[in-house]
Amino acid sequence: MKILSIQQHNGLPEFVSFLNEVSDKLASAICKKFQAYAELNDVYSCTSLKILNPRIWGYKGTIYKLRVDCGKESARVLFVKTLGNDIVLLHGFIKKTRKTPSKDAKIAIQNLERLKNNVAVTELPLARTEG
Repeated sequence: MKILSIQQHNGLPEFVSFLNEVSDKLASAICKKFQAYAELNDVYSCTSLKILNPRIWGYKGTIYKLRVDCGKESARVLFVKTLGNDIVLLHGFIKKTRKTPSKDAKIAIQNLERLKNNVAVTELPLARTEG
């Protein structure tokens, strides 16, 4: 199982930009969660993993929402699984409200559409550790 990120127009993986915006501790916690998924070769069910409700957001498919809490910081990562059992990270954001903000859900849905239209993806290096 590979962890993939959609490329921005400048060629950089979108998710790397998000990881660079958060604290090293939170970025490390996010990377550890996805490393565990890659090692198990599956998305195991846990209390920090939900599915974004397609009825509410008006799309077809399964977008997973991973909760990552690290001290006072809290992030959410929206992703999908491919037919080849890889994970594509659609969007990450800092959690500030109880519900998933519509702006962030729409970004993930737009990225899902880009993915369906064969946007370039790159493997995400998950070697991010606390510094």
